[in-house]
Amino acid sequence: MDNSHIICTHDSGCSCYPKHYKEKYDIYDFKSYKDIPGWINDAEFIYTEMIDEAKDGDHFVEIGTFLGQSTTYMAELIKKSKKKISFDTIDLYWLIPHTINNYKDAGHPKSFYDYYNDIVKEWGLNVVDIIKHPMRNIGVDKYVNFITCDEKYAHKLYTNDSLKFIWIDGDHGPNVVYNHLVNFWPKLTSGGVIGGDDIEYQGVLDDIKRFTKENNIEVTYSYNGFKIRK
Repeated sequence: MDNSHIICTHDSGCSCYPKHYKEKYDIYDFKSYKDIPGWINDAEFIYTEMIDEAKDGDHFVEIGTFLGQSTTYMAELIKKSKKKISFDTIDLYWLIPHTINNYKDAGHPKSFYDYYNDIVKEWGLNVVDIIKHPMRNIGVDKYVNFITCDEKYAHKLYTNDSLKFIWIDGDHGPNVVYNHLVNFWPKLTSGGVIGGDDIEYQGVLDDIKRFTKENNIEVTYSYNGFKIRK
């Protein structure tokens, strides 16, 4: 039996990995979240703010993982803080290869897209496992819980008054952000924060204004994002 194509569940340093697979898998030397293609935008400083005020036992949720740039950043912050924070990132991961191909001209290295798609096509690996790989190299994968779920149902995973921080960065289609705000608002603890980015999309901005106006809630805008405290 030819075992050369068997992939184990260990990290890429394991001898179980075929040599040519390992060479492709380790083409990038991931040292921090900055080495992962993506658009972290305002999450970079809002995540830092939330970690600074977080306490042991707090629960954070990120909607929209993509390749895990902001996810990895949050994990790095949690590790550095030494606080006991539960952090979930939610996406329909099987859609990500298609999404990547739609962003070929977004300014990220073409070699990364080739690397990613070659691994998906040649080895049929779980997309989550590929996203986790940089986190393993950086040493933060254990600080993230990956949840595969259609984001429109994600709020059903949580009880009311259970979440300290929710970051919305998934689908930007009509009414999506508005529905997230409506559905996740009861899930926030008192003093909790819900926010997101990409307010340059008119639909996203309209959804935020609609929700805050209907509920007479103040919103803080930044360069690319927003933040609402309960």
